[in-house]
Amino acid sequence: MPLTVHMVSNAHLDPVWLWHWQRGADEALATCSVACDLLDDYADLHYCRGEAWVYEQVRTLAPDLLERIRGHISSGRWEVVNGWWVQPDCNLPTLAAIGASARLGHAWFREHLGLKHIPVAYNVDSFGHGAYLPRAIVDAGQAFYVFTRPGVSEKDLPAHLFRWQSPDGSEVLAYRVPAGYAAWDTATLGNKVRAAIAAKQDGFEHVMCFYGVGNHGGGPTRVLIDWIIDNRHAHDGAELVFSNPGRFFAAVEENRLSAPLVVGELQHHAVGCYSVCATLKRAVRRAELDAVAAEALVAGTPDAAGRADLDEAWRAVCFNQFHDILPGSSVRTAMRVAEAEAGHAQTLLDRLIYKQLRSRFGRQACPDVEGHRVHIVNRCQVRWTGLAEFEAWTDFRPWHHQLETPDGMLVPCQLTRPEQLCIDPGDENGPRLLIPLDLAPGEHRILRIVDAGQPPTSADSGRFSDGVLANGLIRVTFGAPGITAIADFAGNRGLLDVPMELVCLEDTSDTWSHGITRYTGEALAVAAFGQPHLVEDGSFRTTVRMEGHIGSSPAQLLVSVIEGTPAVRVRLRTNYQERFSVLKARIRLGRGISGRSDRVAGGWIGRPFDGAEYPLSHALLLNGSRPDAFGLVLPDSFAVDVDQQEARPTLIRNSANALHNCKGRDLNSIPRLNEYFGTDEGPQDVRFSLVCGASASQDELENILNGDLRAPFMWDDFCGISRVAPYE
Repeated sequence: MPLTVHMVSNAHLDPVWLWHWQRGADEALATCSVACDLLDDYADLHYCRGEAWVYEQVRTLAPDLLERIRGHISSGRWEVVNGWWVQPDCNLPTLAAIGASARLGHAWFREHLGLKHIPVAYNVDSFGHGAYLPRAIVDAGQAFYVFTRPGVSEKDLPAHLFRWQSPDGSEVLAYRVPAGYAAWDTATLGNKVRAAIAAKQDGFEHVMCFYGVGNHGGGPTRVLIDWIIDNRHAHDGAELVFSNPGRFFAAVEENRLSAPLVVGELQHHAVGCYSVCATLKRAVRRAELDAVAAEALVAGTPDAAGRADLDEAWRAVCFNQFHDILPGSSVRTAMRVAEAEAGHAQTLLDRLIYKQLRSRFGRQACPDVEGHRVHIVNRCQVRWTGLAEFEAWTDFRPWHHQLETPDGMLVPCQLTRPEQLCIDPGDENGPRLLIPLDLAPGEHRILRIVDAGQPPTSADSGRFSDGVLANGLIRVTFGAPGITAIADFAGNRGLLDVPMELVCLEDTSDTWSHGITRYTGEALAVAAFGQPHLVEDGSFRTTVRMEGHIGSSPAQLLVSVIEGTPAVRVRLRTNYQERFSVLKARIRLGRGISGRSDRVAGGWIGRPFDGAEYPLSHALLLNGSRPDAFGLVLPDSFAVDVDQQEARPTLIRNSANALHNCKGRDLNSIPRLNEYFGTDEGPQDVRFSLVCGASASQDELENILNGDLRAPFMWDDFCGISRVAPYE
């Protein structure tokens, strides 16, 4: 039986890359028009196209072209693959956000093209794939997956066709396209056909070979199509046939159990994309999490307008998950547009959440609880415990108040510095409150603000003395690098006994960091700080501030401890000016690292201590269940490398937008680069927490992360009293 080489014509189209989305939309129309022309002229030709966003451009701008596409779909020669909103980055988004991309996309195809099922998931250009992506694919009702990266030179796989399984057991039949998805000329296509034939594996008489002009659309050319026709039988024992991924998987599915099993993530490709353009990454993450919260609020309500706003917000979020947007590899103007679109999504979500919260829990809720009230709603579907921050409004009057439960029980809180700077001289702190909370999943709670008639008493907590910050569980000492040691309260066991350093490394790789898996550049600078000064002290949280610099960049380090918590909270503020560099926190554990568990989209996974850069979903646990366990929570960061002695989370990476093909070049010698700001140049505000000792666990890290990224919704109102009563 001859080997069937399924020749898959495609037109990989980046809606945004070296151009903005409007040009991408124009190209979508041109590419789809050419594909229809070719299908009209070649009776045996097949074509595949995914991404609902592309079809939506056709629907709104060229409805006649959509009718032509509908006809070719009906003929069985135009296959819709993937069906997600775009081809997203497959490392950085939450699994819920990837699920939203599939949900919105598949809903579009059901409504506008009548497609009830799209079996093949398809992301041929995404930069590596997270361990739990098979779960998202299965949850979307899909059984097959096509990808390209990481390529053969980047990751060894047992075969091109394999069963890919996530750690929870979700499984799809996956195919890594041999030699990539694009072919511009017949010489390239000939090489690709030979590579596909060489990819044949025992038990299967089918392989796929992709061809077509890519990146800025285009698709197959007549020259390539004619070459395939002329060379249909040119290879002994093989036949080239026009086909599509659906036909290929239908042919091999019966023997799927003969395909080898691969469990976990598929890395590495473009490790720089885990960290570059962090401002956009953080904005998209916030919108993702708020969209999930809004989903829960809208569910079961008749709010059709709210659902429409939510879908619009999700479309903006999902579009900017695209694998040349969220990873930060597009031109600077396109990245600014992406930030604006993330802001648009956030505005829609803020308005929707406001409406839902006030209508459900607002002035009419609990009318028996009168007075100036604070509403608290746990957005999480898990218990939330921690310190919530709330800035109350008391009409410029000093805080001579207290918090009470509806039945009059005093609620302890700490007064801290407000965000606003219009402060009464007699009330230097202002009414910003730290409130310890323990909330059940989805719980709504009301507290009352009651005038106590006198200012709150304050006393030195004693947590900062003789240059040491302590809370009864841990002791933090300081020096020029910043934090020099963390010990248990007795001081007889070091939890971090080597100074933590903030190290600026030279990075001469391109925007993607093509061709490397780790940053080993020369140390350009190590952060240096002055003495710590107490800036916040109270019954729950104590904070010191250190002023310093990182190379030529002014920097400020704020370090906090919280009562009863074995964690050190750190905040780095800097006006970053170090070009072509990576800033890493270097955290060395004196007893070494023998266990590692990384939080990724969808769950936790183990990884090797190989020093390679990996994508991270904000948390890392080292030496778990041991007395010297050590956890990192990184709400503003997305990458880390770990070896047997140290962990190095990436805090800032400052490259140049869409810088390509610069390997071996002296970047400082290219005058044009000096005309541009760096991708992450300017103000940066990066938080992280160091969680020390046997109490460090995945649950504890998740709890701290929820505190950082999913704080309760809080607002105040007045019930049963006059708003101006204090003045009457």
